[in-house]
Amino acid sequence: MREPNDLVGEVRTAVEHGMHDPVDSLEMVSAAVETTGAVVTALSSPWSLYTPYDAATAAAGLFVQLEHQAEALQELGRAVGRIAGRGETVLPAPAGPGQEANLADALAALQSVSEQVRALVAQHAPGTVRALDAAPASAPIPADVHETVVAVAGQHTGTVTLNRRHEVGAFEDPEDGFGCGCDITLHTAEEEYTFYRGDCAWSIVKDSDGRDLGDGSTVYDAHETLSVSLKTAHPQQLADSVLRIIADDQQEPADFTLGLRSVSTGGS
Repeated sequence: MREPNDLVGEVRTAVEHGMHDPVDSLEMVSAAVETTGAVVTALSSPWSLYTPYDAATAAAGLFVQLEHQAEALQELGRAVGRIAGRGETVLPAPAGPGQEANLADALAALQSVSEQVRALVAQHAPGTVRALDAAPASAPIPADVHETVVAVAGQHTGTVTLNRRHEVGAFEDPEDGFGCGCDITLHTAEEEYTFYRGDCAWSIVKDSDGRDLGDGSTVYDAHETLSVSLKTAHPQQLADSVLRIIADDQQEPADFTLGLRSVSTGGS
């Protein structure tokens, strides 16, 4: 599994602080509902996973979730039993044939579903994760931001110029969210575009939007930020996004589905 992120950290902090009452329980269940739905949304993206290893990691996590959900169903049953034990509700005998299911039947159903989920995980999880982890992978995943820029340049079939700003082997992957200084110029019949990394994002500007400051430098009042921000993103994912921006800018027909946003960078 990957290192915990900020969302995981918040949950762990809540657990360490202690959860002792209905407010804590219901808030955590509500958070679980949101995160589970978010996982579905994330995995539905065309570029949600790059390699079978990514899929193995996701599958392992989902199977662990199923195990925890099975345990949660059991704990829910026990909690209801404690409520009845305190005399705060009545725990009847199981309903007979032809009778409507009651609280006792609900508790039995929770126990049964929990056991079924546990059996499913035990039967399928190890083999599924092993098969995904062992599957061959050929995705050209770069090792750092510089390799990403170079790989994106190699994805384009048109007129592309890779502008190197440092010597080969002299690059150290930055921690500030910016790139290595290299960028890519893409030439079309109507316009030139520059693709680059900056401020934790991949962006593209067009030459005609630039303003010459008179000292040889150029500033841009606006740029397009790609929806994908990972610095070692799949080169084809980045290339697709870049081509989408260019097609939209030149109003060329294209079947693109992922959105991008225009960001103003100031200036007059």
